[in-house]
Amino acid sequence: MSYLEFGIAIATAVLTAVIVRLYIRRNEPGRNRIGNHDVLMKRAEAHVDKSGFLKKACADYRKTGHLSARQVEQVEKALARVDPAR
Repeated sequence: MSYLEFGIAIATAVLTAVIVRLYIRRNEPGRNRIGNHDVLMKRAEAHVDKSGFLKKACADYRKTGHLSARQVEQVEKALARVDPAR
């Protein structure tokens, strides 16, 4: 095997590795999916005019994109109070 063939084989391997890494990073699990609490917070946003707590919770969620388990529980209780039909 000549140096040219060896160089081509190494370049092909590196290029393949880079393409695979980019593909995996682009399609990693959790990307482009609805967040865990997006549906709950959409319901909460519909009722921000009825509850100051929901207004604050929605603002915090927009800022951080995350809710703790306790916050989720409190938002669910607040939604049950302002919208008992659900």
